[in-house]
Amino acid sequence: MDVKITIKTSQVLEDGDIQTIESFYSGKKTLKSTGVFLDFEENGSMKKCHRVIKIGDEEVVIINSGDSSSKMKFVENEIHNSIYRTPYGNFDMSIYTYKIRKKILENEVKLNLDYKIEIKGLMKANNRIEIKAIAEA
Repeated sequence: MDVKITIKTSQVLEDGDIQTIESFYSGKKTLKSTGVFLDFEENGSMKKCHRVIKIGDEEVVIINSGDSSSKMKFVENEIHNSIYRTPYGNFDMSIYTYKIRKKILENEVKLNLDYKIEIKGLMKANNRIEIKAIAEA
């Protein structure tokens, strides 16, 4: 199913500075036995990225591939480590998930993720991602 996807990311940095970014995409929603998948392309002036968001019963996985790549796994009250690959080198990434909230309907998906992220050598922050996918008319 074709969907319009809105992603709003709010980040509280170590110094208390809050940054919020809201982005809009066209993509696909697919229902599989392992969960709901949102699939879309992110084309910015500086980068291209293919993104897949897999929403399962107990976990959410966000896979980014392109100029930079990462696999972010979210399970409440768990830490997951992975590698953030960029053209400038690879960085160790750690995610601790505080809360996952989701609402999955036939024509709409809402997903909120509250988590702490650390990319060693680059940044630490508390994040909230709000994702909404609505069926195109």
